[in-house]
Amino acid sequence: MNKLFLVLGVLLAAFLAGCISQQTGSGRVVFAITDAASDMSGVTSVNVTVNQIKLHSEEKGWITVSSTPKTYDLLVLKSQGSASLLADVQVPNGTYNLVTLEISRVVVTDASGAHDAKLPSNELKLKGEVIVRNGTTTTATFDFIADKSLHKTGNGLYILTPVVKMESREEAEVEIDDNERVQINGGRMHTNKMFGMDVEGNFEEGIRVDENARLFVEDNGKIRMS
Repeated sequence: MNKLFLVLGVLLAAFLAGCISQQTGSGRVVFAITDAASDMSGVTSVNVTVNQIKLHSEEKGWITVSSTPKTYDLLVLKSQGSASLLADVQVPNGTYNLVTLEISRVVVTDASGAHDAKLPSNELKLKGEVIVRNGTTTTATFDFIADKSLHKTGNGLYILTPVVKMESREEAEVEIDDNERVQINGGRMHTNKMFGMDVEGNFEEGIRVDENARLFVEDNGKIRMS
């Protein structure tokens, strides 16, 4: 009987140790950006600067996983057919239900030069699961659909109302080359959603501004649709 209690005690201790490890450990998360846009009608580059990435969970609240600004030309990503590295970080274990990307600037280049594009909101808050576990690699990829996001007003101003597809995977295999191009293979998919932004700056699944919509910027800086 004493041996039985001893075995049960060892098993219970091992179980509790595993639980504590899963709660207090960390796993690798790779964030990547890509673009699947089609013809951009005279636009030669769309440079997006991402300032910050944050994750949110019910247990931990908000945590900042990257605050290093990086700029990406969405049309270069499209032409290469590749994803580029946003961040490669260790994150505390847990299930995260929100990801926020903070965009500080968008510059569009066409035949007349470079132009700062206006965004209804600089914050993209994506409701999707990112599950992090010890000793595994999780990925979160953000596919900006530039041709469905970019609009031009009648007087030549550019407006970006982002349309973004988010995909997250658990236990994925990731290769990152010297140019920070990211290749993701395998893993279990947890999130595969399309998000869009309206002219008020709301960013949610299932909404977006039609690419043929006529937009204009009021004197107070607000974006309106006619």
